[in-house]
Amino acid sequence: MSETRIWNKNMPLSRFMSLITKGYYGALTKRLEHLDIEHYYSILITIEDQKGGHCSQQFLCNLLQVDKASMVKKIDYLAKKGLVKRGKNPKDRREHIITLTEKAIQILPEIHDAVNGLNISATRGLDAKQQEEFYKSLWLVYDNITTQPANQVSYKIKKIKDSQPQ
Repeated sequence: MSETRIWNKNMPLSRFMSLITKGYYGALTKRLEHLDIEHYYSILITIEDQKGGHCSQQFLCNLLQVDKASMVKKIDYLAKKGLVKRGKNPKDRREHIITLTEKAIQILPEIHDAVNGLNISATRGLDAKQQEEFYKSLWLVYDNITTQPANQVSYKIKKIKDSQPQ
């Protein structure tokens, strides 16, 4: 743990949350790097959560708050890895339906184990009641922030290549 703490009540809360996000995704991608799917676990989990293991591309954009162009790239990436299939909705040919492949279904338990294990590690030291309050507090902060007037912003999570001495 760092001896230098940069966050205090005068520092934007977003900076602290960004540090947590960076650390979390760094640890999660390390645990699952052998799957070679970058950090697109949330998309696979979201599709799995839908009844039938498929959902529309627009639904994914809305729920995960990702713009259409970015989602197309992410779905293309997952399709090339053999984890999702894209098809047309027979009832509305303009709608793209994303379906998990057997390969994705087989690796999702490992993804869940990694996420759940990391969540347990991240909340170590909090008892069950504190964990419940923590998650409630996160939702409250989210709800409070999303009611504020705001500009649209985006950020990109990217794994930095390890620099090894030669």
